[in-house]
Amino acid sequence: MKKNKLTGIYPISPNYIYSDDDYLEKCFIVISSGINIFQFRTPYVSARKKRYLLTELYNYCNNSEVQLIINNDYHLLRYYDGAGLHIGRADLSLTKIKNLIGYETIVGFSCGSEIHDTNKLKDYGISYASLGAAYSSKTKGTTDSLETNIIKYYSDDRVIPFCIIGGIDSRNIESIISYKPDMIAISDGIFREDVDNIKKTITIYQGYFNAKE
Repeated sequence: MKKNKLTGIYPISPNYIYSDDDYLEKCFIVISSGINIFQFRTPYVSARKKRYLLTELYNYCNNSEVQLIINNDYHLLRYYDGAGLHIGRADLSLTKIKNLIGYETIVGFSCGSEIHDTNKLKDYGISYASLGAAYSSKTKGTTDSLETNIIKYYSDDRVIPFCIIGGIDSRNIESIISYKPDMIAISDGIFREDVDNIKKTITIYQGYFNAKE
């Protein structure tokens, strides 16, 4: 039976980079921490360096049987067989997804704090919906809290898996897990940790998922 990759802690790489070695070391530790899915969010680097980093992470994800998701850059999918895509509302028209990417590719869609018809999203080829930001964060900035009724819509709906993102860490993950999301996306709450603490942090986060099952 094929393992469901759209579940559990969903780490997202930081969009800052101090050095290639530091960036890759932390990403490799995260990927080898028992996760199912990992997102490469483009750091502010040259196209050449982006391809180098992405290739390293793609190979490591394949070896670790972790689903790699590329943020926004759908044109890169042609080089990385089996990789998925995450897009925002302004990145790519939903009506073009099937023609450009096809049905087999995992595609995540950022819903923000809006309600979308998940049956239509599924018809467009969307694999999962992402909600947030739940809290203010470095990557999402200052934001109003995600309203409970928005989360409950996707939690009750279950036409496609849903993910919650934005400022989630040890201080608030327990309240987020109460909505039973399929995934919780975390970036700074993982990558701000020292190298020696990353696996432990992910294990603690993942424990909340195990407890809800």
